Amino acid sequence: MPNTPRAPGAPDEELLQAVELIFRPLARLFLEQGLVYPTIDELLKAAYVRIATAEFGLRGEPPSDSRISVLSGIHRKDVRRLRSPQSSAKRPSPALPFASEVVTRWISDPRYLDRAGAPKILPRAALPPTPSFDGLVASISTDVRPRVLQDELVRLGVARLAGPRRVELLVSAFVPQTGLREKLFYFGRNLHDHLAAGVHNLAGHEPPMLEHGVFSFELSPQSIERIKDYVRREWNAVLGRLIRDIGSLEERDRAAGDTSQRINIGMYLFHESASSPASHGTPAVRRGSPVAKPGPRTPTRPPRRSK
Repeated sequence: MPNTPRAPGAPDEELLQAVELIFRPLARLFLEQGLVYPTIDELLKAAYVRIATAEFGLRGEPPSDSRISVLSGIHRKDVRRLRSPQSSAKRPSPALPFASEVVTRWISDPRYLDRAGAPKILPRAALPPTPSFDGLVASISTDVRPRVLQDELVRLGVARLAGPRRVELLVSAFVPQTGLREKLFYFGRNLHDHLAAGVHNLAGHEPPMLEHGVFSFELSPQSIERIKDYVRREWNAVLGRLIRDIGSLEERDRAAGDTSQRINIGMYLFHESASSPASHGTPAVRRGSPVAKPGPRTPTRPPRRSK
């Protein structure tokens, strides 16, 4: 991908096809959630203006309204409006829910694990050194009442009450089972980070970020179920190790006063009909270009490799 944008009106056909695939599930979400096109159009315009202002200046100076208009194809009066102080006031970004920090410590701190490494069922309250749910919450912050946090975890389907004044964790990571607000927070952040890693790599920045996939479109429904079970088992094993290692590194870096970076590590699994428009890629990939899969192969057979 070139470092300077193409002139408006001269897009790359392969890029257009990739973007069209990206838009399909987003359009489904927008329709399901009642987001009409004018709202999305305004959000997209604002994103263009924000990125152009932050990253496409010249000689260290922010770009003019006219330059942003030329770069983006957005009318200059809209650029001016979107750069106004009233419009550019930052929305409060949602903080990582406090509940996720509690769950992370519950599944990684040896004090809250049994001999098999599984999260203990915790009494609501107990005298130290006996581990308790109240003590777990207080070890992270004393600004949140444990009862409030307990009710929130139960509401999200992450924990349940196991008898009188005992709390049981139901998940191996903070994955809300209910609660649209929490799901949307992680949906937005995870897709942003996945797309940002891909854009980083397409732009040729070094070092490249990890962004791989393994694919096939010659499987039966039974094989799909087998792969799903296998992937979930493997990911749960990796997830447990990652949480423990990241937790210890966080403590070390907080002690050293260096916490300037963030990281997001994820995995996804998706399956649908092999006739989907997303299955076969762009014409170049369908023809079996060397970029898609090195080496000779039968043109009529799709690749079954990692990307």
